[in-house]
Amino acid sequence: MIVHKFGGGILKSPEAVRKLADNMLAGGRPAWVVVSALSKMTNAFEKVAKAWFENRDTEPEMQMIRGFHFDMVCRLFPDPDAAWEKFLKPVFSEIHDVLQQHPPKPFDHAYDQIVCYGEILSTALLRTYFEDQGITYLYQDARDLIVTDTFYREGGVQWAETIEKVKGVGSKEEVLVLTQGFIGRSVEGDSVTLGREGSDYSAAIFAYCLDADEVWIWKDVPGILNGDPVEFDDTVKLDLLSYHEVIELAYFGAKVIHPKTIKPLQNKSIPLWVRDFWNPEGTGTKISDLKILPPTGPVFIRKANQVLISFQPRDFSFIVEDTISEIFASLAKYRIKVNLMQHGAVSLTICVTADMDRINSLIQAMLPRFRVLYNSELELVTIRRYTPEAIARMTAGKRIMVQQLSRKTARFVLA
Repeated sequence: MIVHKFGGGILKSPEAVRKLADNMLAGGRPAWVVVSALSKMTNAFEKVAKAWFENRDTEPEMQMIRGFHFDMVCRLFPDPDAAWEKFLKPVFSEIHDVLQQHPPKPFDHAYDQIVCYGEILSTALLRTYFEDQGITYLYQDARDLIVTDTFYREGGVQWAETIEKVKGVGSKEEVLVLTQGFIGRSVEGDSVTLGREGSDYSAAIFAYCLDADEVWIWKDVPGILNGDPVEFDDTVKLDLLSYHEVIELAYFGAKVIHPKTIKPLQNKSIPLWVRDFWNPEGTGTKISDLKILPPTGPVFIRKANQVLISFQPRDFSFIVEDTISEIFASLAKYRIKVNLMQHGAVSLTICVTADMDRINSLIQAMLPRFRVLYNSELELVTIRRYTPEAIARMTAGKRIMVQQLSRKTARFVLA
């Protein structure tokens, strides 16, 4: 059993839909196919969710979403009207019905009830294409398989219930199982998303439950590279990586794998491949339980749009365990993730991604006890297996706000 995951960055054209089907037909059986929303559709549905929650008109954005999907249908099928009626139109009718209701509160709850439809629509399009091509498959709504808590926008998996549901499907003999990434359903029956870019994690969940042989994540790059090819023109492919190394890279912000993906796979020693969607015969990158990594050069990770925040107790008391606990309790309350932290005698400094609504709420809550300073529009640079030349390359011409060096990793907050 192989679990395949296809991301929205790939699924942006009729050619990609055809190629996905070709890759599946050429691969081994049985297999699970996990897909994300089509290109940019998650962003579009986020705008719909915000407008719905704020009681604004959702139709302009919904028109764009319908138009994008109908254009794909027109370019894929000789009779687009008939193709549209089969699976896509009913989903849009369902979305319309949801948008007529009052949105639940808080916003994260409402967000998940809308944004989940990006993935539902992508599988609706693929179901239409599979049936048009005579491909035998079994469709499963991922919300009927992955059971979560009610931590909206980053649902926690209820593993016992999920394993039971997934194994019930996996025991069947269908050639292909088609389902979604990123989404599940709470024990209370509402849609829940698993965290932005969480389709990788979904593939790992299914692989764990099925005791799969491998997971293949398909991307539009040859494998995992030592830097983002959009930012660096001299990247090289990393052929072999360990679970530990990949989870470090993901934690530091590398865009290759969702950070939660590795744990379920490592727990059952299931290899993970990152493969080239447009060149499936390529060697890709294999991630497994390697004890010794082959020698490689530096790996570069950039996170833009960062904010550096410093908390200083107003009574000039030391930053000790109780103070740190108080600050982190507030960070958890406002669901702000720390990308880097550093503290001195009377100041704790953190680097976070700029979600200014949450940051402003945090600052207002902390002001009675702390003096709060912050800088915005920064970038966080991480160099794994750094060299002096690599550091010079990434910091040249920049103001270093914070720097941290450990045995294998150099990190800089830069202005």
